[in-house]
Amino acid sequence: MRIRALPPLMLLAALGLAADLQLSAQSATNPDWAGLEDETLRHFQAVLRLDTSNPPGSEYLMTDYLKSVLEKEGIPVQIFASDPKRPNLVARLKGSGRKQPVLYMGHTDVVTVDPQKWTFPPFGATRDGGYIYGRGSLDDKPHVVAGLMTLLTLKRLNVPLDRDVIFLAESGEEGSTGVGIGYMVGEH
Repeated sequence: MRIRALPPLMLLAALGLAADLQLSAQSATNPDWAGLEDETLRHFQAVLRLDTSNPPGSEYLMTDYLKSVLEKEGIPVQIFASDPKRPNLVARLKGSGRKQPVLYMGHTDVVTVDPQKWTFPPFGATRDGGYIYGRGSLDDKPHVVAGLMTLLTLKRLNVPLDRDVIFLAESGEEGSTGVGIGYMVGEH
């Protein structure tokens, strides 16, 4: 992953959500884009350093981290788990309800790794040559951090929302949907 990150509201615009979320010029006056970019990279490196290899999972490391960051900003968080070490996190910014909610999600586990096959430690989040190296740097921790930063930025800028914006950080992926998306769809 290249070190240069897109500011979260630029990410929203790129996804075509800006118009749907009715971002007002007043709510987005003078955001500190450089500060948001630095913060995004700090969170990205922090989550890359969490060993959430599946098996065994241990996605609680990620949900604990995300919960701490979100709650510090006053964003409500719910944790849902069929296995306490493999929880799912849901955070929601409430909108007016005029439109259907939008869900942003990413999975928090990574495939196991043989560290001896890596130039840099797989959970080191090493910066080198304009890149950040780490297990999960492409799949799927960037989506998790983008969801986190989207909620943080919308909340900080007091963006008036015409729909709820929901962030789901789900455990498991294709091979273990029973603790992740399968569990969330089936039970919640």
